[in-house]
Parts: sequence; C-alpha cells; structure tokens
Amino acid sequence: QKMIRSCQSLNGIGAFHRATNTASSLRSGPVTCFRKKANGSTQRYTNYATHDRLNSHRNRRLFSSPAREKPVSSGNTSSAGTATPLDPTREQLRLVALHAAIPMFGFGFMDNLVMIQAGEAIDMSLGVTFGLSTMTAAGFGQCVSDVAGNTCGGVVSAIVAKMSLPHHGLTPDQLGLQNVRLTRTMGGCVGVVIGCLMGMTCLLFMDTTKAERAKKSKELTSIFGSIMEDSHKLVNAERATLWMLDETKDELWSRVSVHNDLRDVRVTINSGIAGACARTGKLINICDAYSDDRFDPEIDTLTGYHTKSIICIPIKEGEHNSGKVIGVIQMINKKEKGKNEKFFTENDEKLLTMLGLHVAAFTRIVGN
Repeated sequence: QKMIRSCQSLNGIGAFHRATNTASSLRSGPVTCFRKKANGSTQRYTNYATHDRLNSHRNRRLFSSPAREKPVSSGNTSSAGTATPLDPTREQLRLVALHAAIPMFGFGFMDNLVMIQAGEAIDMSLGVTFGLSTMTAAGFGQCVSDVAGNTCGGVVSAIVAKMSLPHHGLTPDQLGLQNVRLTRTMGGCVGVVIGCLMGMTCLLFMDTTKAERAKKSKELTSIFGSIMEDSHKLVNAERATLWMLDETKDELWSRVSVHNDLRDVRVTINSGIAGACARTGKLINICDAYSDDRFDPEIDTLTGYHTKSIICIPIKEGEHNSGKVIGVIQMINKKEKGKNEKFFTENDEKLLTMLGLHVAAFTRIVGN
C-alpha cells in the first residue's frame, strides 16, 4: 500500500494503476485495488490473485534453460555481429605462396618434359613414316603428357608431402580472404611457369632438326628414285644421277647404285663434270667423257661402270631457272639408235631443262 501511495502521488493515476497490478502479481492472495472513474471519483475493488499465477512465475524462473553465451572471437566484430578474420602476416602469405608453387613446379616440369620427349619420339617414327607435321606430333606428345600427369599426379603430391614444409597456421576463415586467395593463385602460376621452363632444358641436349632432316631425306629419296628409274627414259640414256649441293661443305652428294645397292656418294664441287656444272650454273654436254679434263673417273672406279657421253643440267631454286644452283641432273651414255647418234642432242637438252625446273619446284615444296 505504501508503494501504491507513492506511485499515485508521483506519477498520477497511470502509475497508480500499474503499481496495483504489479502488487497483485507479487501476492498470492486477494488484493484491494483502486481505479479512477470517469467522473473523477475513486472506486475500490478486489483483485483475486491466485497461487497459480505466482507459482507459474516462479516455475519459469527455476526451470527455464539458461541463456547461451556467445563465443568470443579473436578477430574484429562488425556492426552486424559477425567476426572478421585477422589479416595474415607477410611471413604467412609467403608460406601460402610456397605451398602453392612447389606442387605446380613439379607438375609443370613433368608435363613439359614428357611432352617434348614423347613428341620427338612420335615425330621421328610416325611423323617420318606417314609425313605428319611437327605440330601434329607435338599434339600427340601432349596427349601422352596428360595421361602421364593423370596417372603420376600422386607421386608429385607424395614428394611434396615428404618435404615437411613449414605450415602457415592460417584458419579456414583466413584462407578465404581475398589477399590469401590471390597469393595462392600467383604462387601456383609462378611455380608452373618455372617448372615448364625447367622441363624445356632437355632441348639443349636434343637435335631439334633431326626429324625435319629425316622427312626431307625421305622426300629426296623419292625424288632420287624417280630420277634414277624413269628420267633416263626421256632421253634414251643408260643411267641418270641426281646430285644435290651441300653449301656448307662445298660438296655434291647423291645416291648411286653400287652392285645393286644404293649408297651415298660425295664429291667436291671442284672436281668432275657435275662439279663444273654446279660451279658455273651452265649446261654441259660432251660426247667423250675421258677426253675432257674436267671428268673424274673416280665414280667409274667406285661403281664399276664405264662412262662415254655425258650431259649435266643445273637445278636452280628460282621459279624461272634464275636463282642459285642447288643441284645437278646428270645423264650418262646415250643409247645408240643409229650409227650417227652417240651423243645427247639439243632436244635432249630442252627435255632435261624442263625436268630440272620440275625437280626445283618439288625441292622448294619439300624445303618449306
């Protein structure tokens, strides 16, 4: 009642009414309350507060679950109440980059090394046999490298695991930070680039033009076969030889039949009728080879053949037979059809000149 009177004197009827209700909720028996009527008079009434209401209030306090405490975060807390991870140190970022770079270095090194070795092997075998380009062989080598990376990837991971690299000590939340993700990506890129460059060092110990020379040699072999087997029929000669010029050594080389076996033969450009034709770039047609001082009988000694009449046509790299000399077509021993025909005629010279243009064009295609 004292509390009711004090609230009534200080805060008016509203506080008086709230105080009486509060008092009634705290007591277990009937409580006498007062309320002001519309005409300004005060009416007295009895509020029957039961034990159930008080017991209900007490039970809620005794048996309700306690409030859970919020965990304290080591980072900063934003206005929304979420914890912000701490920024990693430079040393931690360096370790993150190291952990990303070393495995990618291993993968890059293995990928390039296997691709180059497999591509070279395919280029030297299938490429030469079927005329595949170097890029095609490199594509097959990349397929082999991908298969090797898929099957041997666990080996690289196991080697990296045995290295016992120091751990960066970052939490999963810190690993999700933008600067950490960027550092991991950059570390992996640097590692794979360095690994690929290291894998390419095997090129320093390889003959990178060997496959191309083998392909050109095969094409030239087909040219040699065509010239030696069929071209001599054009001018009714006994034999035909295609000489190619090796500018680095100043030599002419060819493949001639020695006791029914093809062998490579080399002569200097300063000897023989073919050498004179290559030096001057002019057609040479002689009836008696042994009467000419430029003739070198060494080839006859090697092959066991006797040369009588001979004609040499220069092969030039230009489209109109105007470039530098790259080879010589040589016909030996005109077959006798009559008593007066023992040497190559002017018509034979024209036919062989046209043949030289075709050989030069084919050689350009092979060289490209």
